[in-house]
Amino acid sequence: MYDLHSHIICGVDDGSPDVETSRELLKMAAGCGTRHIIATPHVIELNDCPSWQRITDGVAELKTVAAEEKLDLAIYPGAEIEMNWDILELFSEGSRDYCLGGSHYLLVELPAMTIPDYTEDFWYELQLKGICPVLAHPERHQGLMEQPQRLLKWMRSGVLTQMNGGSITGRFGEHVKQNAEMLLKNDVICFIGSDAHRVKIRNTDLTHAKQRLVELLGAEKAKLLCEVNPAKLLADQELVLKLPQMIKPVEKKKKGFWSKLFG
Repeated sequence: MYDLHSHIICGVDDGSPDVETSRELLKMAAGCGTRHIIATPHVIELNDCPSWQRITDGVAELKTVAAEEKLDLAIYPGAEIEMNWDILELFSEGSRDYCLGGSHYLLVELPAMTIPDYTEDFWYELQLKGICPVLAHPERHQGLMEQPQRLLKWMRSGVLTQMNGGSITGRFGEHVKQNAEMLLKNDVICFIGSDAHRVKIRNTDLTHAKQRLVELLGAEKAKLLCEVNPAKLLADQELVLKLPQMIKPVEKKKKGFWSKLFG
């Protein structure tokens, strides 16, 4: 199992506040069968963001903790970049700072309430620098889910996608869960991540998410998202996607008489 999205470096963003929280998150990850995890702290503003050195130092600290606990868990540096035009200055052609595990893949999230007018240009500018964008948790962005064909257009231009495990299990509510199922059943999700921040609220245990993936997609497709695709990412290999002609809504199952009566 691979976890491509986590906020486990202590004191660098709104994720883990201290070493002991990070320790518990690492133990939970290893305990659920995760063998590879990428630390992806938020990078939001150009003039107020963690340096790449700060992130790699934080990962070194996590590796020390994992060794103390004798965990079978490989830990890699990365970041979750919030889309804004100025942030592009962090990236020079050929540089892999802030990318996932030394690859040319970069985790990017949209602003919470909007899709910037320059979004397509932003993707293009990253690609000109040799970077492949991975869009974080599209299922949670309601503005995008109201126009899912736009997501498909981005993917046809080379953008990949990462879904939160909690979205599949209902952690973010029924509406997000339905969005997640729609994207999964249309084969437009490439990776899964915990997006872990804390031990109790949103953590690194992906057990239930993987079980739900198997229920929805079958074991082979679940393995593709949880193991095969992320292994290719960390090996810096290209992913070849089979995209649908369009993203179709998922038909809701009709309730039987007794279900209608008793809910």
